[in-house]
Amino acid sequence: MDPAGFVTGPHRVDTVHPDLADALADLIGRVTVAGGAIGFSPADPVDELRAVADQVVEDVRNRAVHLITIGQQHELVGFAVLRPGKLPVRRHTGELEWLAVDPRLQGAGWGKQLHDAVLVQARALGLEKLELIARGGHGLERFYGALGWVERGRWPGAVRVAPGDDRDKIWFTRDV
Repeated sequence: MDPAGFVTGPHRVDTVHPDLADALADLIGRVTVAGGAIGFSPADPVDELRAVADQVVEDVRNRAVHLITIGQQHELVGFAVLRPGKLPVRRHTGELEWLAVDPRLQGAGWGKQLHDAVLVQARALGLEKLELIARGGHGLERFYGALGWVERGRWPGAVRVAPGDDRDKIWFTRDV
């Protein structure tokens, strides 16, 4: 992949490509190894990343989530997952479950573009409010704050990246 190469997207995935789970697992691995706050640590087995990627693909197939992607030269380099609320009292809400960009492309505005595409999708679904959970220690408070998210709470030490490396779990919300 050429970091300066042409990037396509964001695209909403309506039909699952046969290689999507592999591409998601690969990107989750690249982000994790680079230290990204995506739910894993570099010591986690590859089969755990693959299991999560398989679940995302299954949720897309079942229309339980909405997947937005960006690509470069036929490689997945970013994705976001929006999960609408299921319970009757939560159908006006949704959760931004994942937002990840390949480390080689970070800082070029692709995270914001994925985020903005999620907002468009949320509006199209009639959602009014979104929430997300982020890991402390990565400056995500600034990133999400600049995009209109409001920090609502923290759970100190709830995320254990490695022995002796505990981070805060941070809850954010925003209106769509």
